[in-house]
Amino acid sequence: SKKTGETYVRNSAVTGGGFRLWSPRATLRAAALMAMVLGAAIAAGVMPGTAQAQVPPARALFLNLDTVFTQSAVGKDIRGQLEAMLSEIAAREEKVIKDLDARQEVLTGQAQTRPQAEVRKDWDALQAERQGQMSLFQLERTAVQAAASDARRKVNGVLNEIMREVLRERGANMVLSVDAVLVGGVDYDITNEVVARLDKQLPKLKVERPKSPK
Repeated sequence: SKKTGETYVRNSAVTGGGFRLWSPRATLRAAALMAMVLGAAIAAGVMPGTAQAQVPPARALFLNLDTVFTQSAVGKDIRGQLEAMLSEIAAREEKVIKDLDARQEVLTGQAQTRPQAEVRKDWDALQAERQGQMSLFQLERTAVQAAASDARRKVNGVLNEIMREVLRERGANMVLSVDAVLVGGVDYDITNEVVARLDKQLPKLKVERPKSPK
């Protein structure tokens, strides 16, 4: 038999193919429930029938890069070469300055015995020479800085390979600066390990000395 507003439909989920009562009111309730489920799925970024991309959890190791460059053998080697270059430039600069100062003192003593125009001309020429010499020395220091940056880039290339090896061995997927650690993380600090491997793979590096400007 049938009741007003109700329909008997075959329920395939019931063994023996029985019947269950399905009313318009039940249909509306089911639709409302499905809408709620879909809304929650969309908010969560998951749609029915689609696979959610699996993002691997972050596993970080920590490194003090400044320590690597100050404590590693290659870092000390590079620093020694750069200091030698800068010391040599400073020695030559000091010699030039002493010579310029001596010539300037002579001109100062001639101020009362030579025509003022001649003294002024020589003075101006001496000051221009001083400025030119100081500019050349500054160019040399800038060239040394460029050589230092080039050497560091070469070391970084080896460091990147070392860090990739450590990441694979530790099952991690990123290396962060130790400055990012607020609490703990000691067991994940790979600085000493990286220094040891760098000492083995690249104990020294020849820094290409820049040519002196003429």
